[in-house]
Amino acid sequence: MTEYVYGLNKSGLSVIKLLRLQKKTFNCWDDNKKIRNLLKKKFSKLNFTPINNTNLARYNNIYLTPGVSIFDKKFSEVSKLKIKRDLNLYHQNLKNEKVVAITGTNGKSTTTKLIGDMLKRKFKNTFVGGNIGDALCNSILKKSRFLYHVIELSSFQLETIKNFEPKISIILNLSKDHLDRYKNFNNYINAKKNILNSKNKNINLISIDDQYSKKIFNDNKIKNKISFSLNNNSADVYFSNGFIVDRYFYKHKILKLNNISSDLSNYYNIQNILAAYIVCKYLKIPVKYFTESVKKFKGLPFRSSIIFNSKSKIIINNSKATNVSSALLTLNNKRNIHLILGGIAKKEDEFHHFNKYKDNIIKIYIYGKSRSLINRQIGLSKISKVLTSLDNVVNNLCKDLSSFDCKATIIFAPACASFDQFENFEKRGNYFNKLILNKIKK
Repeated sequence: MTEYVYGLNKSGLSVIKLLRLQKKTFNCWDDNKKIRNLLKKKFSKLNFTPINNTNLARYNNIYLTPGVSIFDKKFSEVSKLKIKRDLNLYHQNLKNEKVVAITGTNGKSTTTKLIGDMLKRKFKNTFVGGNIGDALCNSILKKSRFLYHVIELSSFQLETIKNFEPKISIILNLSKDHLDRYKNFNNYINAKKNILNSKNKNINLISIDDQYSKKIFNDNKIKNKISFSLNNNSADVYFSNGFIVDRYFYKHKILKLNNISSDLSNYYNIQNILAAYIVCKYLKIPVKYFTESVKKFKGLPFRSSIIFNSKSKIIINNSKATNVSSALLTLNNKRNIHLILGGIAKKEDEFHHFNKYKDNIIKIYIYGKSRSLINRQIGLSKISKVLTSLDNVVNNLCKDLSSFDCKATIIFAPACASFDQFENFEKRGNYFNKLILNKIKK
């Protein structure tokens, strides 16, 4: 039977490449004409077929790019069993690869890269990708298969998978996100839980630092699990006064965390480091590969990246902060904050939580489609400026800084999706860098 691929960005493109390699018949479509024209030049004999409700039922599987909701009205007449993501095709083609799968609301990209760096130090043939970097199905396209796969998975990729069973499954944290795509928060959590193992030979690493992840860990139906925590000494592995405390692989052992990369210096990154440590021990890798990776880690762009630091100001770009919980983490232990928020607010996000940092915030600049809603929820009108665009924000910010006597901490952590003014958080981050750095250089 014929397959159907809808959405031909990174993940969709990898799906059609794998289907072509396997000589499977498929039709495909992308609503963006430019993308279709580019692919016509790149691939011969692609069957572009627009979505048609009357024809969708005849396809064997319908692979949707993660950017398209499985609840979209276009697919209302199709059996939910037919709707798949790239993860389904990837999983179907796995053989003996050892998969480390990571999910969570925040920090999963950093954790994926850190674990990937560590495994590459020991095993050259390690694939790192998924929701970041290389698309999942590209790992299957290579003639020489990778021994280890370290993959980041979003809730959208996990929605349709059953009996996944990675060698190591990791849930870092859970907080309200993507509620514009889910009927309720429980549906979001249930999608994330599809990453978990049930087989005795595999393990689940679950943080107990938030109430939702802790509830999953405490579920007696979930076996083969290791808990980890930033500060909870009831966890199997936790952090205390600069030491990793391990009570799972040893009766009680401590490991001093020396020489942490500046790109992992924020306290919340300890959660990512703990996950990498447990993977190291579980796979019986010499701990030197873990400590070297933590020491030499180079962060991904737009994740609390320090883009400028002088006597008068430090500028932090966290464009990746697309929800409130992620943005709040950027503010920890900071003073003289000039905070930039804006874009499209996520459903049920709670901007009033910024109030707990009000004593450390000098000024809040709010822009974009949801600017009025954000301003209303925060309720700090005396220190807030509501503006239309990021350009206006940077202009106002620079004027305000000209009369500010102390060292300013400028934090770009929008706490919103970028789609009102930018294609994605990367383009938003790049644009901010150019704007602010050009102003400073003048």
